[in-house]
Amino acid sequence: MSVSGLGNATRHLQERTLGVLWRQWGTLGASTASHPARSLIDPEALVLASLAFQDEERRLADVLRWWATTGAPLLSVTRIRNLARRFPDPVRDRLGEFAACALGEGRDFRWRPLARPSGRPAGRRGKTLGREPRVLAPPALLLRLRLGFGVAVKADLLAMLLGSPGGWLSVREIAAPLGYTTQSIRRAADDLVAARLVQATREAPTGYRLDPKPWAALLGTRAKLPPWRHWVPVFAFVTALAAWMHGAADPKQASNYVLSSQVRDIVESHQEAFVRNRLAIPRPEDYPGETYLAAFRDTLAVLGIWLDESA
Repeated sequence: MSVSGLGNATRHLQERTLGVLWRQWGTLGASTASHPARSLIDPEALVLASLAFQDEERRLADVLRWWATTGAPLLSVTRIRNLARRFPDPVRDRLGEFAACALGEGRDFRWRPLARPSGRPAGRRGKTLGREPRVLAPPALLLRLRLGFGVAVKADLLAMLLGSPGGWLSVREIAAPLGYTTQSIRRAADDLVAARLVQATREAPTGYRLDPKPWAALLGTRAKLPPWRHWVPVFAFVTALAAWMHGAADPKQASNYVLSSQVRDIVESHQEAFVRNRLAIPRPEDYPGETYLAAFRDTLAVLGIWLDESA
């Protein structure tokens, strides 16, 4: 795989990721897409990924300003702060700008601890402002539950269980993707079990699940509820890859062996993106030296197809 081929494959994956972002923002009312999202929207993951790519997509800055002034009250400040640690440093810096906009223009004082004004324009005023977020579409279930029950762990836990029908999920399987502590997840899950809203196993480790059919009737949708996808690790991987491509070290000056080692490190440090979404990719340890470049191309192809199907 040549350097130019590596760059093209990376850019193509980034374009497909941007397609996911636009589809999800359109579902939430930003008028950026005609087709709704296919899976549940993770709003904190959506904001963090959009912050990563806003310099390359100017419209994302406009949408983020709109969301900071109208939709930020439906975001969890605690969760987005925890999840931001999984993204490259520039994303965490831009989160401070988003928080400053949510605080200053959105008048949401929960964002004060994260607010870091930079002086840069936070999107163009008036491009999407004045439009209320849409939270009733099935893919916006998590936001709808937060609107009804408050921005708290229980709403997020319900959304994840509703999007993961059938299997039993342990506290650890829930806590890591949601970005909360195991203690907070356990307390919330046990409360929901006591309220007979969630089922639990009796053997250790305790597993949790619920039947989505009664919830579909309650939510007024005849369609099957969209599935939960682990967007956070996927977006974190794509943004880390983009940051590497645009970093100080110029990939064009590196040998194939060095390139192979660098992309191998990125994939191995972001295995969660593939494991949690059950994506079968080439095992890096099976491809020594520069032979991994071809396997890396196949890895990006697998993820690209998944993005198209899960958008």
